Amino acid sequence: MSSLFAFSTIVLLTASILAAQEDLLRWSNGSYHEQGGDDKLIVRKRQIIGNGNGPSSFDVLAITDMDVNATVAKWEFRAVTRNGILILSSDKKTARLDWDPSSDQNLISGFNYKGRGMELSDIAEYNGHILSPDDKTGLLFEIKIKGKEIALPWVFLNSGPGNTTKGMKTEWLTVKGSFLYAGGHGVEYRDKNGSVVNEDQMWIKVISKTGEVRSVNWKDVYTKVRDFAGFPAPGYLTHEAVHWSEVHKKWFFLPRKASTTMYDEKADQTKGTNLLITADENFKSFEIVKVGVNNHPERGFSAFVFVPGTKDSIIVALKSKEVDGEDPESFVTVFDIRGNIIMADQKLGGSYKFEGIFLTKRPEPTSTVSQHCPSTANLVCLDSE
Repeated sequence: MSSLFAFSTIVLLTASILAAQEDLLRWSNGSYHEQGGDDKLIVRKRQIIGNGNGPSSFDVLAITDMDVNATVAKWEFRAVTRNGILILSSDKKTARLDWDPSSDQNLISGFNYKGRGMELSDIAEYNGHILSPDDKTGLLFEIKIKGKEIALPWVFLNSGPGNTTKGMKTEWLTVKGSFLYAGGHGVEYRDKNGSVVNEDQMWIKVISKTGEVRSVNWKDVYTKVRDFAGFPAPGYLTHEAVHWSEVHKKWFFLPRKASTTMYDEKADQTKGTNLLITADENFKSFEIVKVGVNNHPERGFSAFVFVPGTKDSIIVALKSKEVDGEDPESFVTVFDIRGNIIMADQKLGGSYKFEGIFLTKRPEPTSTVSQHCPSTANLVCLDSE
């Protein structure tokens, strides 16, 4: 009997391993067709429409981080997704974004940390999959957006150098080369006397398409960025909107908060910025521009995305407002990388705090459709689902 039990156990373990390997291949190869070369990523094909003389339209997906309001029942937590349409004029001087509140869908999960969960702080495409990080549990979810939306855990990101048991408070995602980068606020935690308690938020994660996670100390990077912008410690910049541009070969930072003084919870509520900071690949050269006028310091950048087809010259960004005694609010704006406003702050309906945004090009049935994929060598096209 014991031999039979042992044999059955081995069979079950073997089946589990094979299933895990099959799932891993789904990520590394896309499960659609095998790719040659470990450095190749899968991307969804963009639909390039007509002769380019008319306005361009894009499907927009936004996702929430509702903090404590993410709890819907005992051990049940939700994020909300909302769909919209962005229309950009042919001269790229004006834009309109129409949201559809009736499209709101709940993403439900039981995963939590001390009764908090599904606080999704960004959304990005990586290797043909839509991903979103929970900044409370440290889980990185795959968002299935075909039919009913569901959130599937992919990898766990722990805080700091990778030797902690607490989940990483991930605030931003971006793709550079064949890797996914995940980062947080980029500040030290200090006690009331100003002493540094820990520097976990100064670390980022670099993730491969097979789910391997590497912890990288970005203290020097974050320090260089804030010093260049004029906010040296104990002042700070907090980051929730960071992207690498393969077009410009530069890093783009839209800090949410900026302060020349040490963190104070009350004062921080009105430290929102209008700064766009760029840096070269090695963080040797920096530039800074102001995005419009900072008339609403209670609003701060929480996410952004480059508009496809604009050579990373136009940005759609989310802003969040969190003030004591008031409902949270979210805004969306469009501007170019020189700081010129194309669409002023537009409030998203409801009291949701949206902190992730994703764009795809919309096909137009009256136009000739051609398939286009980025020409980067490590990208492989995948038909949109």
